[in-house]
Amino acid sequence: MAPWLAGAIIIGVLNVALLVRGDDISALEQAVLGLAFCATLATAGLVSARSNRRVQQATLQERARPASEELEGPPDATVSYVEGMRDWAGAVLELIEHGLAVSEPGSAAHQELTAAAADTTDLRDLMAAGATSRAGLNDQARLHALGSLWETGQERIERLVADADPAWHRRWRARSVVERRLRHGQDLNRPFVPPYG
Repeated sequence: MAPWLAGAIIIGVLNVALLVRGDDISALEQAVLGLAFCATLATAGLVSARSNRRVQQATLQERARPASEELEGPPDATVSYVEGMRDWAGAVLELIEHGLAVSEPGSAAHQELTAAAADTTDLRDLMAAGATSRAGLNDQARLHALGSLWETGQERIERLVADADPAWHRRWRARSVVERRLRHGQDLNRPFVPPYG
């Protein structure tokens, strides 16, 4: 843009200098100088508009790029959370399937356990897919939110199975203690010794 604007300025200065000197300029020469001045100003404007469009496009491309946190991959805490929640959902699915086997078909408990089994299977599959793929920040947040929502009904589901078969539920709790402790991806500070040794 600078050369075009400089050309317009030079032609403008030339016009002013000729007028100040008082030289007699023919109408044709005045028309050529005026036309050249207008043409260089128009060209400078077009070049400026094109440059601004390119800057805007570059800015939009820069904003469309993923954040540096997303390029680094998921943090270990998220991977640990997803794997822990996947394993916990598998253990809970075992509990629910046993509850379905011992509950009376058609009962309210059986219907609730059937719905819980479908939700738990979906969550386990989603967490399994999330553990094997690189998740962005939004996907990580979505997995955490879904895991938290699923856990809100967990106590009620456990109570339904415990009411149907208390002895089996106690054995299941002892077997799944590791999955329960690691469902949020916590790292144990000391070696874990299961209570059923």
